[in-house]
Amino acid sequence: MKSSIRLLLSIGFALCAVSSGAHAAWPDDKPIEVIVGYAPGGANDLMARVMAPFMEKLLGGKAKLIVVNRPGASGEIGWTALQRAAPDGYTLALISTPSFLTNTLQRKTQYDPAQIVPLARIMDDPALFITIAASPLNSLADVVRKLKASPEGISMGTSGIATNGHMAALALLAATGAKVNDVPFKGSGEARTALAGGHIDMAVMGGTEFLQAGRMKELKALAQLAPTRHAFIGDIPTAREQGLDIVISSERGFGVPRGLPPDVQSRLEKAIEETLRDPEFLKRVSIEANAVAYQTGAEWAKRMPEEKRKFETLWKAALVKP
Repeated sequence: MKSSIRLLLSIGFALCAVSSGAHAAWPDDKPIEVIVGYAPGGANDLMARVMAPFMEKLLGGKAKLIVVNRPGASGEIGWTALQRAAPDGYTLALISTPSFLTNTLQRKTQYDPAQIVPLARIMDDPALFITIAASPLNSLADVVRKLKASPEGISMGTSGIATNGHMAALALLAATGAKVNDVPFKGSGEARTALAGGHIDMAVMGGTEFLQAGRMKELKALAQLAPTRHAFIGDIPTAREQGLDIVISSERGFGVPRGLPPDVQSRLEKAIEETLRDPEFLKRVSIEANAVAYQTGAEWAKRMPEEKRKFETLWKAALVKP
């Protein structure tokens, strides 16, 4: 009898040890998947890939981050996959507003923003109206004049419906009554390629994306959509300077499924924050470093309702028929 009890206790202790060891193994026992809901080559994708090795080092052990692109539906495919993942620390994703918030304005999405917890905001990247260098469009005044003469006579490429580019197009409509022909792509990289190939007249992209393209000689920026000029973007006037009150930015960060163990969430948050402060990382992302704007997940989440109201106003105004 005593031997049986001792055997049962030994088995119990062994099971506890295995269970404890499995939990303690995070993040060593399998790779952490970092979902990017856009095509390769865009700002979200590039930032995730550069940050991954720095975060691995800070998480320690055998931590391995693998970036997986799941483009489509303005980020919805990626964020749906994130919400459906187990809240165990092995799946996180790049969150990009306004899309994360505005997708829900136009349709019932498969993901619920309330079920995704922001870990941290990492960037605040002002949008730009871009065209090709050879274009006769040299200012927003030129754009508005052409649109007034030929409604929807300018095609504008964006990263998709409800993205920062689409919101910029709606803001242009709200400010002038002039509507562009909005052409959605699966990512800003595709829009940039279409613009360079002459398939569209204009595009909207982040300031860092424009500079990442190496200030391509065949492209020019008509306006930056920030409250005031960002020096790192260059001598490009704001929309406000040109008489149009249009301020649109893409805020990017990381999110996880709701229900993550607090200790795991804390380690991920710390790895993100310390990566953004790492001099070597900032050197690696010399262009993007100008738009790095760390904010805790809690602070970012607190601001999101106000941002959504701003975009909802633009969305509803666009639905009103003249």
